[in-house]
Amino acid sequence: MSESLENLASVLTPPGRGAVAVVIACGEQAMVAIDARFAAANGRRIREQEINRIVFGHWRDANNHREEAIVCRTSQAEIEVHCHGGPAAVERIIGHFAEADCETIPWQQWLERQTPDKITAEAKIALVEATTLKTSAVLLQQHGGALRNEIQRIQQLIDSGEGSEALERVNHLIARIPFGLHLTKPWRVVIAGRPNVGKSSLINALVGYQRAIVYDQPGTTRDVVSSVTALEGWPVALFDVAGLRETGEPLEAAGIALARETIAAADLVLWVEEVDSAMSVGDSEFEQTVASEVNQLVGQPLAGSPLVVLNKCDKLGESTQAWRPELLVSALTGEGIPELIEEIIERLIPFAPEANEPIPFTQRQSTGLTRLAEELESNQLEAAVRLCDELLGHELSAKSQ
Repeated sequence: MSESLENLASVLTPPGRGAVAVVIACGEQAMVAIDARFAAANGRRIREQEINRIVFGHWRDANNHREEAIVCRTSQAEIEVHCHGGPAAVERIIGHFAEADCETIPWQQWLERQTPDKITAEAKIALVEATTLKTSAVLLQQHGGALRNEIQRIQQLIDSGEGSEALERVNHLIARIPFGLHLTKPWRVVIAGRPNVGKSSLINALVGYQRAIVYDQPGTTRDVVSSVTALEGWPVALFDVAGLRETGEPLEAAGIALARETIAAADLVLWVEEVDSAMSVGDSEFEQTVASEVNQLVGQPLAGSPLVVLNKCDKLGESTQAWRPELLVSALTGEGIPELIEEIIERLIPFAPEANEPIPFTQRQSTGLTRLAEELESNQLEAAVRLCDELLGHELSAKSQ
């Protein structure tokens, strides 16, 4: 970390109540604020405290109100304050630093200032937002240098005049962008269909608890019911939407309109049908027919073909041999649910990321790589090298030294 002379302060713990909160500050004015507000139990001023020594004392306001606090001088220029985790205590302390002319900045900006390159800083921030071990593992590999090293390799290829190989590597990274952006944002899976085919029961079966109301009356689901879960370790947001049909009832019509909007924004649509209504037609023919009907009911073509799910297979007895097993489920008994989950993940993530594979994971990286590919395709090698510098964040690196 650089010994910055800037006067800065930031809150490093999440908002809301907690046992302990951490406020961090640096610069000469931060030292002034500490000396004015913090009375150490050992009687020494902050500059007299040993670096990395934990010091107990009391934080005082203008009315001499005192609260217990712990201060640690982590370097010549930086101080950590550990205080009560309630919002009032945190706001009071960060306010005292602001009164001492310290600029208060978000924790993300503080972290970026203390990190030697842009991609590493982005990986640290993304790790905070990761919700599963699998996504965290991929992001940790990017933090360890997987993406940074690949962009540096691409830059070396450009410098050596090997633009075609550099472009091939950039295009490989671009192909991984849809996956990478979901490391901090769940995949959106919408469970859709006509009324009373078991959509709400299916979302309950997938998440493992009673999330949606189940009732055998058309129009029961009128709002979008959502639940975030992990399927095979990957974060997935499931959406249960109103059954699609023509209706003159205003409230249900509003729910159907919202359902169509949600379906249009989905990464994958599960179209649910009752299995006994489909047994008279062949597998492929039925799926093609359903895809056409879904586009018509939604009012616009979907980004990808829907995954047809045939529910209530427990009512069929033994007459299911003609159907693909991953399409047959019973939300009531749980039959076919593990196979359906495998099919969902195969649709969402058609490739398994290899160990230490470089994966772009922010919109900034996505935009930069797209521009880089355009410059390489146009043989603008000098511009391509500059874009590599921007992606790596060399300006940030120089600032932190």
